[in-house]
Amino acid sequence: MTKDADVIIAGAGPAGSMAAYELARQGISVLILEKSQFPRYKVCGSGLTHKILREIPYDVSPVFETQIHTFVFSSGFKEVFARTSAEPLIYCTMREKLDAFMLQKALAAGARVQFGEKVLEVQQDAASASVITRSGIFRSALVIGADGASSAVARSAGLREHMMPGLAWEAEVKADPDTVKTFSKTVFLDWGAFPGGYGWVFPKADHFSIGVGGPASLSKWMMPYYHNFLNYLDVASGMRMIETSSLKSWPIPVRIKKSRFHHGRVLVTGDAGGLTDPLTGEGIYYAIRSGKLAAASCAEYLQSGIPSLQSYSHAVNDELMNELGEANRIKFIFNTAPLKIHRFVRENDRAWRAFGKVIRGERWYADVKMGFGKWKFLWRIACQLSHWISDIREKRFSVKGFK
Repeated sequence: MTKDADVIIAGAGPAGSMAAYELARQGISVLILEKSQFPRYKVCGSGLTHKILREIPYDVSPVFETQIHTFVFSSGFKEVFARTSAEPLIYCTMREKLDAFMLQKALAAGARVQFGEKVLEVQQDAASASVITRSGIFRSALVIGADGASSAVARSAGLREHMMPGLAWEAEVKADPDTVKTFSKTVFLDWGAFPGGYGWVFPKADHFSIGVGGPASLSKWMMPYYHNFLNYLDVASGMRMIETSSLKSWPIPVRIKKSRFHHGRVLVTGDAGGLTDPLTGEGIYYAIRSGKLAAASCAEYLQSGIPSLQSYSHAVNDELMNELGEANRIKFIFNTAPLKIHRFVRENDRAWRAFGKVIRGERWYADVKMGFGKWKFLWRIACQLSHWISDIREKRFSVKGFK
């Protein structure tokens, strides 16, 4: 049977393009099947942290639109304060720019792409895998699912277990030029308005990306929160908005337990694997990192003759899921006492420095418990108790909503 490639990758987002780049550089034939035509709009805040940039083995600064030095925090639009860094904390772009740039790097390395190919199903046997699209069947030795939150690859391979559904809404909002210039280096972050909820403003070259997110179980309250957010930005911050476009929602799948990320000849990366930060909703870092881990396992399988892709699941669980598990525990603690934590960040320079280090990738979520000092042995107990309290608050809010 003729194969179309050694590895077929479903999806040309950051995970898929990074995996393709890494594989193609090693002389492994790669075919990317992408359902859209590039460049294409993608709903995403698109803030690039230093942690993300260190994972990308080439310069992506050509896609930067703004660099962020200031965070303006609020808790339910109250107790507003700002923290500023002399060095850029993050860089903002548009996902269509980032994705197209990364795809071009993969193609330059030797990968191939076919646009307009929506993957519907993956089948596999002892000898190969078959990827079924609307136009036909493509065959390969291995398949990487990088096809997003509604991944057909993950569904076909039975890799959708232990998922917690999240949801976000975002719009691209035009403002007058003076407003864009004034806030070009500032991110707004509101948190604590409802359990697990948050709102953000990321400045872009000529507009703002404004969004809200949280548990899917509270989805009916997100649009009221979004409109309250816009009103807060107008009244409290003087952001003069002109026009809203592309207001869209998208699912945020979050894997909450260690599990399988491969089955037979198939593995999943990024949103397809539920590799999203449950605390912030950030997924670009985990997409790129899992893409690199997937490429390493596929290369080892093809070149060294190892019997399975088990090394990939081990790597994701040991590295990424350990970190995401800690993020989930911290989320529950925050949901238990959001205003106290908000005030702690406001009043404590050490807390702000720790926040910056986490953003820059100098510290990890797993390091947070070290701040408990001699009481760190109580960390797990505190997390379990806060999980229970957080669940109760989320259930109550789902009924009562904003008062």
